[in-house]
Amino acid sequence: GGGRGAECFEKLKPNMNEAPHILMTGGGTVGPVTPLLAVADLWRQQDPEVRVSWVGTSRGPERALIEASQIPFLSIPAPKLDRHRRWKWLGIPIMMLVSCFMAWKLLREHRPDMVFTAGGYVSVPVVFVAWAMRIPCWVHQLDAEPGLANRLMAPFARRISVTWDSSLEHFPEQKTRVVGGVVRVRMLHGDADRARDLYDLNPEKLTVLVTAGGTGAVSVNEAMAAIGPDLLDRANIVHLTGKGKMLDELQNVGPGYAALEFLGEGMADAYAVADVVVSRAGMASLIELAALKKPVIFLPLPNADQISNAKVVEEQDAARVMWDVNPQILKQEIDRLLDNQDQRKRYARRMGMLLMMQGAEQIVREAQEFLRE
Repeated sequence: GGGRGAECFEKLKPNMNEAPHILMTGGGTVGPVTPLLAVADLWRQQDPEVRVSWVGTSRGPERALIEASQIPFLSIPAPKLDRHRRWKWLGIPIMMLVSCFMAWKLLREHRPDMVFTAGGYVSVPVVFVAWAMRIPCWVHQLDAEPGLANRLMAPFARRISVTWDSSLEHFPEQKTRVVGGVVRVRMLHGDADRARDLYDLNPEKLTVLVTAGGTGAVSVNEAMAAIGPDLLDRANIVHLTGKGKMLDELQNVGPGYAALEFLGEGMADAYAVADVVVSRAGMASLIELAALKKPVIFLPLPNADQISNAKVVEEQDAARVMWDVNPQILKQEIDRLLDNQDQRKRYARRMGMLLMMQGAEQIVREAQEFLRE
C-alpha cells in the first residue's frame, strides 16, 4: 500500500454526515474484480456522492483496472492456499494473524459502511475483521461452485448474491439472492473501428480474440504460437497472453496478429471487434461474453470453478467447450466457426439466453435499502 493510494484514502475518513463509504476487496486475478467494478460504476452513476475504495493484492493485475476507474487502492498481504507447495501451509496461521491486524488498522481508520467481495484470498481477513467490527459484508458468488474463500466468508456475510440458481444449495437461504449476471456497462459499448485502427487489423477479415487470463495462459499461448501463423491467412488475431506470459514467437507473427499482455478498459473494443472468441471459462469472462452474445470456444482450466461453469454452457449448447488444449484441434474448431456463419449466430443467440443481466442493478438497489435501514 502507500503512495498515491494512501493519499487518496486519507480523504475517505468517515463522517456520518457524508455519503456512504463502500469498501470493495478482492484480487489476485481479474475474476473477482470485474463484477464489483460493475456495481461500483452503477452505484456512482446513481449517486455521485458515494465513496468507493478498494483493498487488493500488491502484485495482482487488479490495480490497473481499479485505478483506471478512479477508485483509491490499497493492498494488504494475505495467505494463499498453495496446493502445489503444501509446505507453505505451515505459515498460514501466522500470515492470517498479520493480515487480520493490517485489515483491522485499515478498517478502524476508514470505517466503511459496507464491505463487498466477490472472492479472492485477500478478501478473507478483511471480511473476518469487518464482521468482528460489526461492519456489514456482502459476498457475491460468481461461479456455479463456490471457491474456498467464499465458503469461508459466507457465514460472516449479511447478504450473499449468486449468479446461478444451482449455487443456492451452498449458502443459507434466508440471506442469499439469485441476481444473474453482473456486467460492466462500459464493456457493452466498445468501438470495433477503434480496435482495427489501433491494432492494424484488416477490415476485410474476420477477427479472433484469444484471452486466457493471467494464471492459465501458458498452454493457450503455446498453442497459439504453433497455429497463429496459419490462422493469419484467413483472420486477424487479437491475443491477450496474460501479464508476464508473453512468448517471443508471438511478438512477430505478422501483420494482423496483435499480441498483448493485458488490456484494461481497452477490453471493450477488443470484444467489439471479435467475431470469434477463445476464452477460459472464468465466470467474469463468461458473463461479459454472454451479455455481448459472442460465439465462443471455451477452454476451461482443470479446476472445480471453471469446469462447473463450462458444463452449464455445454448443457445449454451455447458454445464449443474443449476440455484439453490441443493446438491442431483448436485450429480446427476456430476454422469451423470462421467458416460457418449460421453456427456463429446460433452460439451467439444461445449465449445471450444463458443469464439475466440485471445483477448489478439488483445488488445496488438492495444494498442501498439495507444501508437506509
